[in-house]
Amino acid sequence: MHSPWYNSYNYHYMEGETMRVMYEPWFVKYKVDVVFAGHVHAYERSERVSNVAYNVVNGLCTPVKDQSAPVYITIGDGGNLEGLATNMTEPQPEYSAFREASFGHAIFDIKNRTHAHYSWHRNQDGFSVEADSVWFSNRYWHPVDDSTTRVSH
Repeated sequence: MHSPWYNSYNYHYMEGETMRVMYEPWFVKYKVDVVFAGHVHAYERSERVSNVAYNVVNGLCTPVKDQSAPVYITIGDGGNLEGLATNMTEPQPEYSAFREASFGHAIFDIKNRTHAHYSWHRNQDGFSVEADSVWFSNRYWHPVDDSTTRVSH
């Protein structure tokens, strides 16, 4: 998708909210493993979170950890004329597993029907440096708790 649903940068915050409200219940119901977005010119990976309980009446708008929800990855850091998105929400929200305002690229290596390895590489001074990585387990074929802990690199 283009606009990220979970984004702790102050750029384009909640621009994908209408789409999230419509489709997130399906992503959770059918156990989508990972969702990629761009638009924000930086990198961020979420924990498995959902916000399907939110509506205007109840006001519960904080995402909660949810093992049936996808990991959301914002990878809009390929470069642009505007520069990097550097204005972040502080402190880093609980749903945000890793974030960095750097240019970079990623590799998503599907190993088999149950496992995939994802790695994000920052591009510093012409060198590719792995800064974030995670293993994914397909929760349909291999249902396990693959939540991550926040690690600073």
